[in-house]
Amino acid sequence: MKYENIVKCQFSTKTEREMHFHQDIEILYVLDGSLEVEYEDGTHFLNTDQFILVNSNVRHAYHTEGELLLGSLFIDYTMLTEIFGGEHLFFWCNSAEERSESYDKMRYYIRQIFNYYQTTEGQGIALKNSIYYQLIYLITTDFIVKKGMKQYDSLRGIQDERMNEIMSYIMSNYREPITLKGLADRLYLSHTYLSKYIKQNFGMSFLKLLNNIRLEHAVSDLLYTDKTVIKIAMENGFPNQAGFNNAFREIYHCTPAEYRAEMLEKREKSEQPENSEQIMERVEQYLTYNLISSPESADSTVRELEIDVTKKELTQRNWCKLINVGTASELLRFDVREHIKYLTEMLHFEYVRFWNILSDDVMIEIKERNTRYNFKLIDQIFDFLMEIGVKPHVELGFKGREYVVGRVEREMLSLDIRSQISLIGKNRGFLEELIKHLVRRYGINEVESWHFELEQNAVIQEKVEIESYFEAFDAVADIFRTYAPGVKIGGAGFSMNYIAEELPSILRKWKQRRQQPDFISIYSYPYLLKEHLLDAGRNPYSPDENYLYHQVQRIKEILEEENFPTKELYVTEWSSTLSNRNCLNDGCYKSAYIVKNLIQNYGQVDVIGYWSATDIFSERIDSEALLFGGCGLITRDGIRKPAYFAFEHLNNLEKYYYGKGQYSLVSGNGKDLFYICCHNYKHFNFRYYSLNEDEIEEEQQPRLYADNESIQLSFRLKNVNDGIYQIKVFSVNQENGNVQNEWRKLDYFNDLSVKEIEYLKMTCQPKLTIRKAEAVDHVLVVETKLTAQEIQGIVISEMP
Repeated sequence: MKYENIVKCQFSTKTEREMHFHQDIEILYVLDGSLEVEYEDGTHFLNTDQFILVNSNVRHAYHTEGELLLGSLFIDYTMLTEIFGGEHLFFWCNSAEERSESYDKMRYYIRQIFNYYQTTEGQGIALKNSIYYQLIYLITTDFIVKKGMKQYDSLRGIQDERMNEIMSYIMSNYREPITLKGLADRLYLSHTYLSKYIKQNFGMSFLKLLNNIRLEHAVSDLLYTDKTVIKIAMENGFPNQAGFNNAFREIYHCTPAEYRAEMLEKREKSEQPENSEQIMERVEQYLTYNLISSPESADSTVRELEIDVTKKELTQRNWCKLINVGTASELLRFDVREHIKYLTEMLHFEYVRFWNILSDDVMIEIKERNTRYNFKLIDQIFDFLMEIGVKPHVELGFKGREYVVGRVEREMLSLDIRSQISLIGKNRGFLEELIKHLVRRYGINEVESWHFELEQNAVIQEKVEIESYFEAFDAVADIFRTYAPGVKIGGAGFSMNYIAEELPSILRKWKQRRQQPDFISIYSYPYLLKEHLLDAGRNPYSPDENYLYHQVQRIKEILEEENFPTKELYVTEWSSTLSNRNCLNDGCYKSAYIVKNLIQNYGQVDVIGYWSATDIFSERIDSEALLFGGCGLITRDGIRKPAYFAFEHLNNLEKYYYGKGQYSLVSGNGKDLFYICCHNYKHFNFRYYSLNEDEIEEEQQPRLYADNESIQLSFRLKNVNDGIYQIKVFSVNQENGNVQNEWRKLDYFNDLSVKEIEYLKMTCQPKLTIRKAEAVDHVLVVETKLTAQEIQGIVISEMP
């Protein structure tokens, strides 16, 4: 790209810079501290988050008494004038002396450039360059000063038109072997007259003026690059190193090499050099803690949704049919039971999914021969579920403890479970005793309302041969359907990005088997489990923002193409991550992710079971912190996370579904009550894909998203009763209903008392606001604004 490097960025803590000038336009932005900027004709004062633009060739200096963190943008003036057909451009931009929407936009673009400046990967480079040109467009549109305007002469730095023309020519061509005669010919002047004119107006000869400009650029190269002296000489227009040395010595009284060594020694002893590692760490910290949102004028696009409330259908609630708990033995724990009881009571989950029921943990030793068992512990599990009015969804396969992971790694593909699956098919006698026992204890009607599932393989385990799987599935289905004909038995737990090419063949074979599934199950975690990516150490996270939706659509297409007899489709596991050490699980990203995906997949599947209910499932020796990045809806201590409120907001949907858009779903009671669930989900940017999930820090999160902009939603409800409506908005965002933020306020303290835990339980609540709106001509307009990763539940009721 010809103009790829049109903007360069520099950060410094230097408190003083002597009077100097350069051809590039410079924007000085005070990130922290204050600054006095001196021109030859005046002085300007900047405080934190204020900035000033210094035009090409304008002499300026700056200094401050206190500490300073300064960001500078340099816009290549030669490239800029080329873009504008050789026109010389001048600007007036000083945020300390003027305020407007244009300055707000300018501040936003500058901070975005600072944010992405160190980006070196393709997507980030494209984004960075797009921001460069947005900034340049803004400057040349809103801050340009044209001839005839009162600031024009003062901004040029040189008031005389001929002097400015001479300086512009030299600044644009100093790298070339230009001569006095060549410049005179260009200006249609004699070289004798021009020589005298330059001497009189610049106070020096043409050659000295040219060498001074060349030296200005050469000194910068000496200080801030590792180029050799001879290369610096040639790139800045000197014919040879000797000429460079002579010109340099005349001004600086030493050779270029001596000057470089002396300055390097001074910098090491005193101030940090520009863009040093220490300075960049400080800049990174500043940007993390001082996020900036786009100005209102740049954020004014309203997303509108028009809904005719006379067109309705019954609301489908596929998200609350199933919740994943963990291993069967987890349900023997008192704390897990308390969490499941709370979640099913508050969020109305119908089925609880668990696995490893055929394991030593619940006193079942399944072997090829002489399988031993005692049903007392599994009786306790089913008794508990019957007691709280919840149905079991039993996954009969084998998931290892490796299912709780910090990050996805190569070793996860090498777990062999073939022999364990085959044990199921070889234990028909045990399976018969199990189902007979369950029917005797709970009754056939009850057992026939349960779900049994057999996955082909767990998500992070090696594939089971399909014939071995079919034999095991046939054995389970043969025996269970004999004693409980109405029981639902399904499988095979497919992952579309892992098995999509093989799935049509698998389904064709399955249709030929004697036992067919009552439902097809899939799981969805947005990873590309490719061995070469993992071997290279890359984060295998899929960049597809609509990963779950695309997986669901793909398997539905395949099932239809193959005319597969099973019509019910279950997503039995889904989440944004497999990692239970990812801090994004604890914050508002997760709630927005959940609402976005459940709205997008509304009505697409029969069951969609979130992974997972509680953080207790992922407790290990490294999980002593209050929040440790578990996938649960509630923390180990029972504190509701933003993810919990995502389900609460969706569960508040009314009886009838009226319609949905990209950001929202609208429901009502068919009369005078409406409920809207909406979100402002932000997907990841390139930064996320370069990190290990278990190494992300809480304060990093906002810098991992594509943007942090708010959105405005406008709902136009048609055919409602005229009159006044009360609007209640329940908001979960960074400041409200966010346990991560509340913990930050406690300085991330871990050793909390019971009373302090109760305090967090009470403070983690959605924010409530109430207002009124009027419906006119049977149309009610409701507007709301959501910050990045915010979710809202909006209750609209007609007032008497």
